[in-house]
Amino acid sequence: MRTWLDCDLDRPWRLLAYGDPNVDLMFAVDRAPASNEKVLGRRLGSFAGGTVANAACAAAALGCRTQAMGSVGDDADGAFLLDAYAHHGVDSALVRRIAGAASSCAMVMLEPGGEKALVYAPVAGEASAAPALDAALAVSTLLYSMPYDIPAFVRMVAAARGAGTRIAIDIEAAMVRREGDAERLLGLADIVFMNDATYGALFGGAPDGEGMRRLLEHGPRLLVVTCGAAGALAATRDETVGHPAFVATLVDSTGAGDCFNGAFLAALFEGGDLATCLRFACAAASFAVAQLGARSGIPSRARIEELLAAQPA
Repeated sequence: MRTWLDCDLDRPWRLLAYGDPNVDLMFAVDRAPASNEKVLGRRLGSFAGGTVANAACAAAALGCRTQAMGSVGDDADGAFLLDAYAHHGVDSALVRRIAGAASSCAMVMLEPGGEKALVYAPVAGEASAAPALDAALAVSTLLYSMPYDIPAFVRMVAAARGAGTRIAIDIEAAMVRREGDAERLLGLADIVFMNDATYGALFGGAPDGEGMRRLLEHGPRLLVVTCGAAGALAATRDETVGHPAFVATLVDSTGAGDCFNGAFLAALFEGGDLATCLRFACAAASFAVAQLGARSGIPSRARIEELLAAQPA
């Protein structure tokens, strides 16, 4: 069985999520501090997070067979993060525990309107060994990652192509350090996700169908841009589709885009057309922003279907 993206759906795993999970230490602040400034805050708690990990959890919670690959420390946070994977149905057998290392963490400063600033500290240690990655790719339909290390990701892409595994990436502006990096990233993937802030920073202006289709000339088959309260846009070489955001009470935007991406892929694997996938993902994201923590608001399929039924297209 294959999708319109020409994905092989007969493999044991639909999604291989490659990236380290992290613990989000969340603080409420009136505003994020500037350089050389201290602000008062209130600690809100510790939550499981990580951009790739969040998307994996959303996809798995919505019925997509998902395995994770990455690293955690051999500390209490590492055990917490593995338990969090299990809670959402993600298989974490390929996640390594690195002896003597502290797990990845992020300090998230949440402002009253639900927007955030953060500091991220990665886990120390080498990337997962190539033989384990090769074996995982051979049984996975799609590799999903955020390629901050472009040379390392190029090697991963070569392995994925050799295994017949499709590739999806989420791009942030911070990944682009040299001229040409943005176009290079586009050329490495079949599906590219980004938000409108990244789109504007890398390519100028607001996303639209014409501009998005020009970017597809660099290689990807599908480009999806999330636009916060304005919804989302998706473009292939043949069509461009938009969908407005569903009405939601913004509590915390952390992980909302990741939830959107995971839900979009889950719908894609079920054979949804572009409009169906976009609508399903926008609905999922509306639940994600209404709870504190990157994964607290990941909805069940039943809740999404109830929302979609109440607001027909």
